Amino acid sequence: MHILKLPWFGHRTENKKIECYSVTINADGTRLASGGLDGNVKIWDTNTILQFGALSKEQGQPSPKKKKTDPTIEDINLPDVSLRRPLCSMSRHNGVVTSVKFSPDGRFLASGSDDKICLIWEKEEELLGQKQFGEAEADLEHWTVRKRLVAHDNDIQDICWSPDGLLLVTVGLDRLIIIWNGLTFERIKRYDIHQSMVKGIVFDPANKFFATASDDRTVRIFRYYKKLNETTSYEFQMEHIVVEPFRKSPLTSYFRRMSWSPDGQHIAVPNATNGPVSSVAVINRGNWAADVSLIGHEAPCEICAFSPRLFELGGTGKKSKDKTNFTTVLATGGQDRTLAVWSTANSRPLVVAQDIVDNSITDMCWSPDGQTLYFCCLDGSITCVMFEANELGEVVSEDIIDTQLHKYGGDREAAIFPESVEQLILEDKSGLEDNLISRRTTKPVSLDDRKKLPIGEETTLEMPKVNNLTPKQLTKMTQSVTIKNGKKRVAPLLVQASTKKESIPTSVISNKFRKVQVSNKLSQPSYLLPRLGVNSSVHGIKLKNVNNQHSINEESNMDQDNDNEDMGIDDSNTASLNQNTISEAALKRQRNKLKRSLMESKYPSCFKQISNLPESLFSNQSLLNSEISQLLNNLSNSKDIQPETTNLTSIDVDEDLLFSVIVHGVEHTQVSNPIISESNSSYKTITTIEVRNGQGWSVLEDELNQNESKDFNDATRVIISNNSKELARKYVLFFPYKIQHSLPVVLNGILKYFVLASFKGTIQIVSADTGRFLCPSFELGENILYLKHRSGFLLILTSSGLIYSWKLGCEQRGLKGVLNKVSIAPVLNCVEINSVLLQDGSSESKKAATILLPNLKAIDVNPKDGSPLVVLDSSGNLYNYSIDLGTWTKVIDSWYYLSVEEKELHDSRMTQPLEQLISKTYNEFIEDIKKSKINWYKFDAKSNDLKTVMRERFQEVLDLHL
Repeated sequence: MHILKLPWFGHRTENKKIECYSVTINADGTRLASGGLDGNVKIWDTNTILQFGALSKEQGQPSPKKKKTDPTIEDINLPDVSLRRPLCSMSRHNGVVTSVKFSPDGRFLASGSDDKICLIWEKEEELLGQKQFGEAEADLEHWTVRKRLVAHDNDIQDICWSPDGLLLVTVGLDRLIIIWNGLTFERIKRYDIHQSMVKGIVFDPANKFFATASDDRTVRIFRYYKKLNETTSYEFQMEHIVVEPFRKSPLTSYFRRMSWSPDGQHIAVPNATNGPVSSVAVINRGNWAADVSLIGHEAPCEICAFSPRLFELGGTGKKSKDKTNFTTVLATGGQDRTLAVWSTANSRPLVVAQDIVDNSITDMCWSPDGQTLYFCCLDGSITCVMFEANELGEVVSEDIIDTQLHKYGGDREAAIFPESVEQLILEDKSGLEDNLISRRTTKPVSLDDRKKLPIGEETTLEMPKVNNLTPKQLTKMTQSVTIKNGKKRVAPLLVQASTKKESIPTSVISNKFRKVQVSNKLSQPSYLLPRLGVNSSVHGIKLKNVNNQHSINEESNMDQDNDNEDMGIDDSNTASLNQNTISEAALKRQRNKLKRSLMESKYPSCFKQISNLPESLFSNQSLLNSEISQLLNNLSNSKDIQPETTNLTSIDVDEDLLFSVIVHGVEHTQVSNPIISESNSSYKTITTIEVRNGQGWSVLEDELNQNESKDFNDATRVIISNNSKELARKYVLFFPYKIQHSLPVVLNGILKYFVLASFKGTIQIVSADTGRFLCPSFELGENILYLKHRSGFLLILTSSGLIYSWKLGCEQRGLKGVLNKVSIAPVLNCVEINSVLLQDGSSESKKAATILLPNLKAIDVNPKDGSPLVVLDSSGNLYNYSIDLGTWTKVIDSWYYLSVEEKELHDSRMTQPLEQLISKTYNEFIEDIKKSKINWYKFDAKSNDLKTVMRERFQEVLDLHL
């Protein structure tokens, strides 16, 4: 490790040092940019700087017997004195330059300042050697401003480009997060989400997330993905809020510059605390938990920077691709003037350089090869730290980094299912992306050779040859003179520029991402105009009304420039919110996630077809995404159809509203009461059962505290009535719980019982005549999805797939158990369907893989013994649970339907449910054959034996269940 400090390498004016706030390096490592208090953006040549570090110890040590004629250290293999300065110094900002960032391809340079403006710079190859007014020497390079991005209301604190260069995000002291198009530099989104100043922004190298750090003591993770039907249209969602490591973080730091590891697994966030001491929090990807803290800095840390390369310690020649062998290197610095270099292989830092500078460290960056570190500080200096080969570890090839990012979808467009299993499978099948291409470092661009500038002697560092751009020579233009009828006629000469400006060839944004054609977007205006007109967008006009501050807040809420509603975020200007609270919108989103998870567990989608409950209860997001993925896979070859989907954030289903009133009517035979009527006659009547569920308790405790007189809620009422003349209303029952199902039980044409089931699985059977309980209520422990009565047997299916069966009308208590907790899982597992991996936004853990189960098409009760009959939607097979065998048996395999005709299915020995199910599955099977959904046999003379055997086997299997 070598520390290189050059007196001319930094920001200074005459004999005064100027504070330096930011440094950045381009993709090929040939140019370093810096910004500071003087308002200048300076470009440095790293080749000139590294030549000083190439000096050996012998050259650096003076000889004991040194003569006056001996060469000094300045004369030995060093650049010329005229090159020991910035290549150029740009002073277009009107304030302090707080952040500079090169684009991933090195074409653009973005600089932010406290003048609220972000400038986009681009190198001009044709304008070289021009001396600016007031400068002593001419710049060696010329950079010009291509765009001025005006949208912030206060200082810009940090800037970051997306890995593909298509997005640019700026954050500042105005709490704003502004997202720009990285090619056209149009504003895409403007979010005011944080409760205090935003001081850090970093992008995920897999191009899926970006994170922001703020003085509200939170780090917010945002997910973004591109729409399918538009090339440059993005959707943004807040994924998670990390609070715990920053609850007591100090507010004295000027920056909170984070860094994302090159393998995409961790985020290093400065200015965290672990108890009473300062630390650097390491956030894990996925669950976003901060389990690791780097402790050692005595003062708040302001900057973290991961090396862009992975390292392998103890190289033995065998390149194992196991990720446990790879380590990342992290550099941290802050107000304690200490530089610390950490490695994931060690619990302690590799290097601790105390008092390496005279003031706080403000920014740092690594060279693309991961062997050189540059950092700046408030003393105005820029320090270079060079590591020797294999000092940090053996550098791993970038192909392995691509492999690490491949599991997060780093080489693919983030489209419909961000970072999900469906996305990876569909893209692999349809070939939406090319194979992994190793990222190649672009060739460094050397300084243009000019004869008028002094060039130093040849050095050991060889620069690759590049094609320099040279201005075209002037073409001598002459006027044409013609003589007509003795008169001279001089043709007019068009006066034009002496040189024709050629378009500068630009490098490809990234060879990992697909190319985007945006030529038609360059001429398009912004979609939203500022509320105060175009002038406000150019000059940043702000409303000032000291007397009526409330009116300003109302107008700011109506400002169309705020895109918080896209994420469902409440207005952050609410006075009730403070730095230590989470907004009501965040709590609402968390409640919606919990509600969605609860609804999916209570109402599995595989039971949607057989349940009599509303279909809106069975909305499972994973299954919806799976169905959409199948449609996209089928339509992937179509170029005209470009569907677009969005992710559900909540299940907008109110169970209290759906089941507030339940009404069922049943027609049955009513026997006259011998006490009232003289004749013992019977007649047909309709009995109605009406369930009026009481109002549920409020979810929020505050509402209960406000209404102290509200002692308890209304109980559930069950009203039994009929249309007979004898008695219009029979009786009314009251229950302390809500009822979801009501099933009338008719035996031999006479209404005997009512079966009532609650949301929590409480079963109560009451007499239809008197309302007396047939038996005590019994608990199943989960909600019920299906109730069926046939021939005195009651069958119930719960949400977990358990089946219960009872025999009604027995002599003892009128109820006898037949089946208890018989799982339907063996039937559902007969069909193999791929699983879907769901990710939860919670900080605890990821959800397990959700199994996509086949749907139940029909379920009925066997009138002989009360066992269930089940038909699957995907296969059409009919199953029955054998009480004697204690297992599920296959009654009919739909394969046998190929050999039989419909008239052969009818048998007088069959029960009515069995005959109906067989006839139904047979008709649907023949319909699928006609629609070419399934294949079928063409029986001929050669295959007549097969048809005969299939018919015999079909009859044999059928006889076993008759």
